[in-house]
This record gives sequence, C-alpha cells and structure tokens, in this order.
Amino acid sequence: MICKSEKLMQLSEKKAIQAFKKAAINIPAYQIYLKQNNISHKDIDSLEHFKERVPILNKEKTFKLYSNEIKKLCRHGELKDVKNIIPSSGHSGSFSFGLNTKCQIKQSQREIDNQLDSIFKIRKKRTLLINALPMGVRINSALTTVIDTSVRSDIVLATIRTFKGYFDQIIIIAENSFAKKILEEGQEQAINWKGSTVHLILGEEILPENLRSYFAYILGSDLDSKQPKNIIGSSFGLAEFGLNIFFETLQTIRLRRTIQRDERLKKILIGNESNYLPMILQYNPLKIFVEEIKVDSHSHLVLTNLDPRSIIPLIRYDIEDDGNVIAYEKLKEILFSLNYKEYLPQISLPVVIVWGRHTLKTPENFIIRAELIKEALYENFEIAKTITGYFRISILNNELKIEVQLRRGQSFSAELEQNLKNTISKYLPIKTKLILYKYSDFPYAMELDYERKFEYFG
Repeated sequence: MICKSEKLMQLSEKKAIQAFKKAAINIPAYQIYLKQNNISHKDIDSLEHFKERVPILNKEKTFKLYSNEIKKLCRHGELKDVKNIIPSSGHSGSFSFGLNTKCQIKQSQREIDNQLDSIFKIRKKRTLLINALPMGVRINSALTTVIDTSVRSDIVLATIRTFKGYFDQIIIIAENSFAKKILEEGQEQAINWKGSTVHLILGEEILPENLRSYFAYILGSDLDSKQPKNIIGSSFGLAEFGLNIFFETLQTIRLRRTIQRDERLKKILIGNESNYLPMILQYNPLKIFVEEIKVDSHSHLVLTNLDPRSIIPLIRYDIEDDGNVIAYEKLKEILFSLNYKEYLPQISLPVVIVWGRHTLKTPENFIIRAELIKEALYENFEIAKTITGYFRISILNNELKIEVQLRRGQSFSAELEQNLKNTISKYLPIKTKLILYKYSDFPYAMELDYERKFEYFG
C-alpha cells in the first residue's frame, strides 16, 4: 500500500513535469534556452525524461544573463502584478530576485503563520516577532506583532526591554552571528535571558550545532527535551523561491543533536562526509520539487518551483549547495532500525541534508568546509564569547591559516590562543597556523555591519 509520504512525492513529480511544460510555453528566456539545447517540451512526458533531458539552470544562465531584461524570465514576458521584490544577498557577485503577486504574499502569510503556530502556538500566545534580518527583508505574519529592526542590536534590545512584559513570548529572526551579538550584548546589559521566553529562528548560513548549544546555554534551555523552554531553530531560504523553503522541526533538531553524538547513526544517515554535521531539514514537496545531481565529487540540490502563480518559475535550478534528499520512509526505516523512532518528524515530509557550498583542499588533501571551523570555534563557550564569529581560512606556504576576529573590547592573550588551538586540533588533524586579531585589527572587515554574508575563504 502506498503511504501518504509516497503519494506526496508522486504528486510532486507530476507537478514538476507540468511546471516544466508551462514554463516552456510561457517564458521567453526559457524557450530560448530549450531551443539552444535542442529540447522540445512535447518530448518530456515522464520523470525519467525530465531528469535525463531537461537541462540544468543556475543564476548565471538566468538572473545574470538577463540582468537588463528580467522580464524575459517572467511568465508571458511581463512584470505586471508584481507587489513585492525580494533580493538575494549578492554574495556570489550577482543578484537574483524573487517576485511576488498580492495573492502570493497573502498565501505566504498564511503559510508562515501556520508554521509558526505549529511550533510556537502563536494562535494561543501573544507573540512579538522581531525581524532582525538584513537588507529590509519583510516577514509577513498576521498572527504576531512584528517589528522590523534590521541589523541594529540596540533597537532589538530596546524593544525587548520595553515590550517583554506585554507578550507571552518573543521570537527573534536573525542571522547566526547577529543573534550571537544580540544575546551577548543583552547579557552585558543585564537582560535576564534565562527568565524570558525568547525563541530564535536563524538563517542566512548553516547553523553550527555547537553555536545552537551556546545560545541554549545563554537562554537557559534544554534543547534535548521534547518541549524545550526556548526553541532555537533554523530556516533555509532563497530569494528566488521563498524565505522558508527548508525548515527544522523539534524532531529534526533533536535528531541532528543525536547525530552529533552517535557515530553509528551519523555514518548511516550522512555517509561519506561523516566528520561534518550538515543541516537536517524538511520541505513541502507540493511547493518545490527537489533533486540531487552529481557535480564533480559532490551532489548539488536542484529545485523546481511548483507554484503555478509564480512570476519567475525556475525549472531544475541548481542552488549550488551540496546536499542530499532522503525520502520520509527511508528516514523512518533508518531511525526505527536503530531504536530512534522518537526522533522521526511528526509531519510526513521528505528531508534534505544541506552541507553548504564552498570547500578548501589543504596540502594534506584534507577537505575543509567553513562549517567545520565554526563547530570548533563554538565548542568551548568561554572561547565562543570572545569572538565575533567572523574568520578567514586560506593556504599560506603550504599550511592552513585560520584568522579569527575577537569581539570588540576583547584583548588578545596567549592563553586564549592556546585554548583555541587545542580545540581546533580536535577537528583538524593537520598543521594549522592560527592568528587572533583584535576587533579593529581584523584585516577583512574593519567594521562589521552584518548586512552582507561573511566571506570565509581567502
């Protein structure tokens, strides 16, 4: 008998083929692209054909190529009915955009509120939502009170001091390092985090599990309980597809933390890069169709937008993040076989494993991801509170160099340097040169503004 999760995947596959055919008929730029690749939409009538014949898109072939003619990427070559434009971070050197109609904005609001309610019970609890994301990114919610602070920690903390007594709970949405800045500055200003019901939704980058533990330490929360006092979750968004396409649940958070401790589960579930800890996220297969394709020695996640109202419907779009897809039934089989059934997500949705984008090969042929360095930096909470979270890794004279920025007001000490070296050596069994910089001496960002993503590779 076919279970609910398998039916959802079958429906997702059908919708992907339908989305392709509509894009092939209605999108001027896509028609040109298919013609250049000698593809006719009439020849694609199965998932096998879709995966074998439909070419892969990326930012270079879409937003960068048509930066002066973006309407050619739009349905019917028109920009009408656009009510909202969401820009990407521009971290790659070029920008992509998400365009939304009034109808899509309302739908997004319903989806956000439903998801917030499923985790935070916002229909029953008076909730203040602090949007501390950069670049003027808006959060559409009708069931919470929203304040847009951008990356101003002073506004965030002033808001909490002023309004915390009027709400049952506060949800802060922020980038990882900026959330760190908020919590640490709050401690210095005598905000009683442990006595407050403050939750975090984190994005922009992969969340190091040790950083989540550090946040939980500041907030006084037990993240391994089934109902933690403070929820610290992560969301993965893309301007082109939406701000919350992959998401964590209470079960996936506990599962990831268990993977961190259980080498057997880690190797079975993660496989060839078991020394890293990727994100474990779920997604709605009726909104996006997700594939993994081989690129060199890695697998990239490739997405197809299934929203029939989408102004820019992207088909087989390589987001350039390394990742893997796990069917819900496969995850269930693995967890049940290891007696970890309590960590199975309650919602029968597929799972994606997201590793991140960039790697660096050392002279010893050791593959470095920035995420590994982050886990090392945040393992020791006494070390974690001395740094901003910004670092740069590079190869100098056949040696891995790690340059780390200390927090404003934190002075250098040989003891701190040695403690950090000792921690990093547990994660990197190779010769490493560590340099600690005082805040203003860090050569790659004289003043952090948290508006742009960090560049970790030199």
